[in-house]
Amino acid sequence: MAKVTVMVYTTLRARLGVAKLELKGATVREVLDRLCDRKKPEVGNLIHDAEGHVRQHFVLTLNSEILDNKKTAAVAVKNGDILHVFPPVSGG
Repeated sequence: MAKVTVMVYTTLRARLGVAKLELKGATVREVLDRLCDRKKPEVGNLIHDAEGHVRQHFVLTLNSEILDNKKTAAVAVKNGDILHVFPPVSGG
């Protein structure tokens, strides 16, 4: 399993109490599952929809590449990757 740096922002940062975590997984989906395990079920319910996909209003980037939220299980990660999880932003 790869060790990935996960950066979280705004609502996720407030709920998890951290802005940066080191998590392990073979895919983006596995890394996100480890993130959700940190505070069950609150974070998992916030991030995932009823089908288990990352909600579309979240933006995920892996090493600056925007990911398709429905295909996280197919995206392999490697040591040193950086996954950003941007929750929805409101305001004007």
